[in-house]
Amino acid sequence: MTRKATNGAGSIYRDATKGRWVGAISLADGRRRKVSGRTQSEARERLVSLRRSLAAAPGLPAEVTVAAFLEHWLTDVLPATVTPSTAVNYANIAKTYLLPHLGGIQLDKLTPAQVRQAMTKLAVQGLSPNTQRLARSVLRRALRTAESDGLVTRNVAALVDGVRVPRPEGRTLTPEQARALLSSLQGHESEALVALMLGLGIRKGETLGLTWPDVDLDAATLTVNRALKKDGRGGTYLDEPKTAGSRRRVHLPRPVVEVLKRHRGTQAAERLTFGAGYGRGWPNLVFTSSVGTPLDPDRVNRTVQRLTEEAGLGRWTPHELRHSAASLLLAMNVPLKTVSEMLGHASIRITADVYGHLLEPARREAADAMTSALWG
Repeated sequence: MTRKATNGAGSIYRDATKGRWVGAISLADGRRRKVSGRTQSEARERLVSLRRSLAAAPGLPAEVTVAAFLEHWLTDVLPATVTPSTAVNYANIAKTYLLPHLGGIQLDKLTPAQVRQAMTKLAVQGLSPNTQRLARSVLRRALRTAESDGLVTRNVAALVDGVRVPRPEGRTLTPEQARALLSSLQGHESEALVALMLGLGIRKGETLGLTWPDVDLDAATLTVNRALKKDGRGGTYLDEPKTAGSRRRVHLPRPVVEVLKRHRGTQAAERLTFGAGYGRGWPNLVFTSSVGTPLDPDRVNRTVQRLTEEAGLGRWTPHELRHSAASLLLAMNVPLKTVSEMLGHASIRITADVYGHLLEPARREAADAMTSALWG
C-alpha cells in the first residue's frame, strides 16, 4: 500500500516483488522519479535528498544548514509575504534567537527535541514567554516553506508545544484621570491626537494614517481605511490596517468633532504659510508635521508619555490610551460586540479575552436579574 508522505514530499511504498522500499516523486511534466532502500527509513532519506536536489532554491548547498536556509528564506521568500517592518522583525528574531542555537544543524536533520531544547535555552536566558513564542513562530513559518519545497519531510517546529504567554490585564485610566489629561491638553497642538486615541480607542497607526477624506465632521464619523507603519529602515508608509475587521466606520463624540475642527483650521493655516510642496506628495493626512509629512510613530510614543507625565498621571503609552477607551466603555455597560467593532478587533472573542475581567459586574447583574425573574 502506498504511504503518503508530507505534502510536497512524494510517496513511499513497499515493493514486495523486489523486497525493497520505494520513494517516488511526480514531476511537473508528468514523469516520475524513484529512489529505493532496504528499509523505509533509508528510502525516506533518499527521497528527501532527491526532492531537495530537484526543488532547492538556487544557491543553497546540497547539505543545507538551518542558518543557510533561514538566510535564503529571509532574503528571497519572506519579503513578498509580509510588510517591511514585519520582515525586519522576523530577521532580528531569527538572527538573535534561532541561529545561535540551531544555525549549524543540517536542515533535514533538525529534530523536535533540538527545537524544544533551543526554546528551553531561551527561557533559561531569562527571555520573556512572548519572545520564546515569537522565536518558535518564526521558525515554524520558515520550515513551512522548507516543507513545501521538499527540503524537509515534516515541520518539526510545529510538533513542539507552543509557549504559554500570560495575558496582562494592562493599565487603565480612570474617568477622572482621563478627564484630567484632556483638560491639560486644551489648546495644545497634540490635543486632537490624544482626544481621538482616548475617545475612540483606535490604534496609533490607524490614527496617524487618517486622511481628511476619511473624516466626516458633519456626520460625526470617521472611517479607518489604512494605517501608518514603519518600514524597518527609519521610514514610514501607508498600508492596509491590521486585519479585515480593522476597516470600520466609527462615530465621533461631539467634543472630538469640535477638537478636530479646530485642528483642521490650524493645519490649514500651516498649509497656507508653507505654500507649494506642503505634504511632499503625501495624501491629505489629518495628523502631520508642520510641513504636512507624517508624524513619526516612535516620536508620538514619546510625546504621549511626556504629555501624560506633565498632566501628573505618570507615563502612559498610546496603546494604554486605547486600552483605557475600551475599559471605560465596558464600565459604562456598552455592549461587548459594540466595543469590539469600535476597536476593530478581528472577532468578539479577542475583545472578550482581553477585557473579560471587566464584565464581572454585568454578569452579576444578569444573575440577579434571573433571580428576580424566576424566584423573586
